[in-house]
Amino acid sequence: MSLPQTASVVNRLIELDTVDSTNLELARLTKTDQLENFSLVVSHTQTAGMGRLGRNWVSEPGSSISASLYLTSKHTKELGWATLIAAVAIRSAIAELVSNEVLVKWPNDVLVDGKKISGILAQIQPDSSLILGFGINLKAQQGAPETATALDLLGVHKTFDEVLHAVVRNFRVRWAIFEADPQVAITKTRAELLQASATIGKNVRAGLPGGGEVFGVAKDIDREGRLVIHTPEPVVVSAADVWHLRN
Repeated sequence: MSLPQTASVVNRLIELDTVDSTNLELARLTKTDQLENFSLVVSHTQTAGMGRLGRNWVSEPGSSISASLYLTSKHTKELGWATLIAAVAIRSAIAELVSNEVLVKWPNDVLVDGKKISGILAQIQPDSSLILGFGINLKAQQGAPETATALDLLGVHKTFDEVLHAVVRNFRVRWAIFEADPQVAITKTRAELLQASATIGKNVRAGLPGGGEVFGVAKDIDREGRLVIHTPEPVVVSAADVWHLRN
């Protein structure tokens, strides 16, 4: 086993050299295998990874972590919080490794000094299980946008296993709170988000999934996990592409 630290904090570890998408692979496994809750699929290379709104998340060999967790929960009504719980967990794990400013861009990006280092994609399955995919940039990739960063650019040279273990460990602690009492978890996660948000207080443009845009100031994240934008009237968005505008 080449990922012993990570294996110690999951119920089953499926390690791959390469895959089209860890989310897709995990979805395939749910149809052919009896997966345990908190099973993790991780790949060292991803050729057709999925981001939000149909975008690709491609990783070159050894350059980033591509992973997906299989989660089941009786709290299906609150599963929309999984992305935000993962965001604060990844932010916390990265903050353990760097002295730079690490913030969460609502709803699913983690930024270091304003540049993206991690993205998250949660997908609820027909049986109400959840596939929680995430990627973390370990090394700078050729062709990466100027808005991206990586741990090696920040002077961090931890192993694949060390970084993945830190992320899953931070997430598992928060997920245990969610399983015990989702309302307590929501309160704690919301407090973390508001303290470490790159979005709150910013002038933003939110592109809505059905078309149309909202311009205003991001003021809050409500207990449904939605972003509250003052336009100047309050407007809540539950799913949107958000751009931070210059204040």
